Amino acid sequence: MRETLRWIEVLALFLALFLSPRLQGDTPSSTTRLPELIQVLRTHLDLGSAEFEAQASQALIERFGARPVQGISTAGSTNSPAQDLIARQERLDGGILYLRMSRVDLGLPAALRAALNDKTWNTNASGLVLDLRFASGDSLPAAGETASLFSDRTEALLHWGSNSIPGSGAQRLWSLPMAVLVNHRTEGAAEALAAVLRQETGSPLIGQATAGRHGVFREVGLGDGTRLQVPVGRIRLGDGSPLVAGPIPPDIRILIPENTERGFVKNPTAALKPNGTNGMSGSMGSAPLSRRKVTEADLVRAQRSEANDSTTETHTVEKAAVPIRLADPVLARATDLVRGLTAFQKAR
Repeated sequence: MRETLRWIEVLALFLALFLSPRLQGDTPSSTTRLPELIQVLRTHLDLGSAEFEAQASQALIERFGARPVQGISTAGSTNSPAQDLIARQERLDGGILYLRMSRVDLGLPAALRAALNDKTWNTNASGLVLDLRFASGDSLPAAGETASLFSDRTEALLHWGSNSIPGSGAQRLWSLPMAVLVNHRTEGAAEALAAVLRQETGSPLIGQATAGRHGVFREVGLGDGTRLQVPVGRIRLGDGSPLVAGPIPPDIRILIPENTERGFVKNPTAALKPNGTNGMSGSMGSAPLSRRKVTEADLVRAQRSEANDSTTETHTVEKAAVPIRLADPVLARATDLVRGLTAFQKAR
């Protein structure tokens, strides 16, 4: 009961500090009597003791960024099987590789390294799309080690507390154009991975803003056996800048209802009907790319240049197969962008 009252008192203090100025237009007094405020809230909200406690606890958890532990170690000590971490691996039209990750866990760097070294899959690859939609995870070491496969940095590229992960330098596995897919269910270490990849490789984030549940957490226990992850610090990127609290905005925003997007993720290579449309809208986000600043006009010119070069090399040009029109608008936009970046890279 004492623990319950403590939680309710903290909630009441929060309400006094954050709600009173907005309602009354003045600064709350430091002498606010919490028991009286609690009684006023309970009376006017008409809540029983148990219901008030439940709502107070939930409000505190959400307000201060804590989260219940659901069988996942905050230190990322679990090592899930590779097949559980890389949920899908395909080769799309034009030699673009597609990898969808379900979790950012300690086994992910090794699984991704094996995939990128698979010659039967990556031969003559032209680009890569990493899909972090609906991906979660709590292992910041896994996020840093995964990002290091794509970074030529030798210094640390991800910091949290006193820990850091360096880049691979000249030993990096991938240097071709890449795009990263995110949505509002991308959370935790998956958000950190997306942010590091954007800064270190210039890879655009495509989709929707992330969940905003990234940070450095400490696991603590409550008297009833519940365990919480409490935020105690911020993640810092390679240049030392902190990853600002809250959702990470995409570079290219494409809005899709969650249920529709889940269907696309399960079957991303489904083709549209001949006269089908996806009905989704896309717009450029406000977050800038870290390195590569390429306009769509640049990509169009590069593609035309590449097309002209290929037609002048030979007089006999076989008719190319019609590429699959992806029903998933996020993946389709990503493959178009990666294809254009590859053409631009060749033209340069």
